[in-house]
Amino acid sequence: MSEERQARSEESLRHEYTEVLQLIRHYSNLRFAIYTILFAAVGGLGFVAFGKNQFDAHTATLARIAGIPAIALFGWYEERCAQAFDIGVRRAIELEGLLNYAQFTRRPARLPFVPNGRMVGRIFFVLFTLLWVYAVLAVPA
Repeated sequence: MSEERQARSEESLRHEYTEVLQLIRHYSNLRFAIYTILFAAVGGLGFVAFGKNQFDAHTATLARIAGIPAIALFGWYEERCAQAFDIGVRRAIELEGLLNYAQFTRRPARLPFVPNGRMVGRIFFVLFTLLWVYAVLAVPA
């Protein structure tokens, strides 16, 4: 391979690495934004669903029912963002091998018995769903 073609190839790999890092940052930030919007949406639904005689019974019932699919939708969206994040990290590690970089390949190993962020997110959404179901069943209409 000629030096010019090899240099262009390395430059292309560097550009791809930069783009992959931007993708990782984007999905990392988006995952936190998902929680912010989730709390706003479910807070609004909770106000309608559990407000003391502020809304008619039909509207309150619809808000109670809508809470569960809303939580599920945001949970699914968070899961997809986590998948995209993981894909980006795997690609960054591949590119680091080609470019002799070490930002991701030399990260310290996860501590044993400490759940990763994805597992914490899943646990959160399961507990949040159970809390909503409990509130729907326990709080009188």
